[in-house]
Amino acid sequence: MINILLITVTVFTVLVLIFYWYAKYSAKSGFSIDENNNQIPDSWEKRFSIFFKLQNIIILFLGILIGYLINNSNFFNQINMAFSFKKDYRAILSVFNFRLLFILVETVLIYFLYKNYKINFNIDFTIMSIAIVFPLVFSITSAYQRRQDAINLFLEFRNKIIDLTNIFYAVEGIKEKEYNELFTLLQQVQSLLIKYLVFENDEKIFDQIRSQRKQVLYLIDSYKNFFNEREKDSLIRIKNELFLSAEKVRGIKIHGTPISLKKYCLIFIYFSPFLYNSQSFVSASSSNIENFMPLFFVLVVSFVLMALYNIQDYIENPFDQEGLDDLKIDNLKVGKVEGLFD
Repeated sequence: MINILLITVTVFTVLVLIFYWYAKYSAKSGFSIDENNNQIPDSWEKRFSIFFKLQNIIILFLGILIGYLINNSNFFNQINMAFSFKKDYRAILSVFNFRLLFILVETVLIYFLYKNYKINFNIDFTIMSIAIVFPLVFSITSAYQRRQDAINLFLEFRNKIIDLTNIFYAVEGIKEKEYNELFTLLQQVQSLLIKYLVFENDEKIFDQIRSQRKQVLYLIDSYKNFFNEREKDSLIRIKNELFLSAEKVRGIKIHGTPISLKKYCLIFIYFSPFLYNSQSFVSASSSNIENFMPLFFVLVVSFVLMALYNIQDYIENPFDQEGLDDLKIDNLKVGKVEGLFD
């Protein structure tokens, strides 16, 4: 359904652009009468006056709509394009969603409201920019740091699995059966952790991981007659560090960017068009295209603010495998091939 809608909107957009281009071309070339020299044929202007007055808004809306549809479609897969090609476009278009469309429409409406009623007030934009941009950048930095910490902790988790099984293997008297028993148990712990991080936010799953922690200890302890004191201390220490890494990763998952800070940013972003659409930008009264530059300015401001918020929201959860910058868990996890007997 989305693919059909995407094709329909794209074709319609092309036809609209051709319509606007031909209107301008026919007026300039003299094919049509244009007495007021506004590069619109007079006959067209009478019949489609609203269409020409809202030209910029219509084109902007169609562009945003196409971007949103592309981001939510599998059109490129169906025409067998390279996955990396689609991935690059999704990285660019990931900021498009309902929030972005809403604030752009809000900005346009407030612009014409201020212009129609000549609302005028002076604002210190430096202070307002700090009040909005600084918390927003702080939120993005916080989300990015959570992602980096998650990568480091998951790598530490996987390396502790390898270290623990290698030390266990190096103990004199440990055979393939005993090694595979520990290695399989740790892989089960890893699978539970990945399931908890990626698929479900169920604390019962993490309780199973904590239960498996005891099973690992019991397994190691069952072969304590084979260990000297140094080997035993190393095994217990690495086992504790392994599960501590899992606990830290869980802490990152359940403690995101402060909700109050995110709500503060979102509320002020929605409020920003009321501040930036001051009369100082919309004082011009003619209908020349130059006088739409103030509207373009406030649209850019609204777009950038909401796009930054969407980026922050996009990287908030580095585990769900929905974002392009999420942890590549399939590439990080310990595979069976890393077992010493496989």
